[in-house]
Amino acid sequence: MKNHLAKRKWVLSAIALTMAVAVLSGCGKNNNSASPATASGDNQSPAANASATNASGDGKKLKKVTFAYAGGTCEAPIYSAVEKGFFKEEGLDVELVQMDFETLKSGISSGKVDGTVGNFAWFKPIEQGLDVKITGGLHAGCIQLVTRKDSGITSIKELKGKKIGVDTIGGGPQITLAITLKENGIESTDVDWRAYPSQQLATAADKGEIDAFIVWDPAAQQALDSGEYTRLLSNGHDEPFKSGYCCYSVISGAVTKNDPEKAAAITRALLKSAEWVGNNAAETAKIETDKKYVAADAATNEKLLAAYHWKPGVINAKKSAEFFIKEQKAQGILDASTDEKELLDRAFFEAIPDYNGN
Repeated sequence: MKNHLAKRKWVLSAIALTMAVAVLSGCGKNNNSASPATASGDNQSPAANASATNASGDGKKLKKVTFAYAGGTCEAPIYSAVEKGFFKEEGLDVELVQMDFETLKSGISSGKVDGTVGNFAWFKPIEQGLDVKITGGLHAGCIQLVTRKDSGITSIKELKGKKIGVDTIGGGPQITLAITLKENGIESTDVDWRAYPSQQLATAADKGEIDAFIVWDPAAQQALDSGEYTRLLSNGHDEPFKSGYCCYSVISGAVTKNDPEKAAAITRALLKSAEWVGNNAAETAKIETDKKYVAADAATNEKLLAAYHWKPGVINAKKSAEFFIKEQKAQGILDASTDEKELLDRAFFEAIPDYNGN
């Protein structure tokens, strides 16, 4: 079960076809088929239930919002916004829906799905016409490059000519490493990219099928915790990534056009929630596990959440988006003819002017 990236160039059609996991799941995708619990704590899927109340504290009727999620640890701002009341404070009655990318793409572009949490791999679909907007940045972290301690590889410069595993061709982890390779004088075509399901990457490395792999948490962290792997790169530890964002609030273009106040309310709720998560990793991890939002134990969730840089912002998020657009164009992921400023203006919607000055 592996695909090979063409050695001569990035294959954009392959990127478009395999964007599903990378785009929907800001970080690690939940591979467990169990349905998360609702905000009220029962065993039904969130998709089957709206919020328990339909009025905010001041008595105003709540606006209905449909929010998509994948089940990853770093989607914590979604879960805590429901459980700690940040959505309700903003006058929103949120229904959570777990869905695949094709359904999400159709729903979010039409406005049937109001929002989700996404990453910098969204810029290619936006370039291709997907009508969604990034409105704020949530955190940095959750992508790591690891190799077996007995691989003999100790630096990025030693990856030239090596076989590198990724979970998705064209996804956030591959983009992150391609940027770093270029900084070290290595073209993306100078390595042999191989795609495996995230939970099979360590097995592939153990068998010698790949020399290293870069992936969303928790797969990389689980490899590190085994004691048999070492980290070569982390977007939560290394620049230029840790100063930016890997995950953003993403809202339907239809919503930003037809109801900008709803877009602003969603953005404020997510950024408030991200700030809360950054100060309450242990409680957030317990919410994720107890409510079955994430198929990982609370200790693992807490360790990951505590390692991320929770720094919600709008101004800095736009700067981060500008950086990734520039880098993805340089890599050939975005078309050479793409106007970077025009794409940024089309991709980023300033639903609120800033957040805590950021």
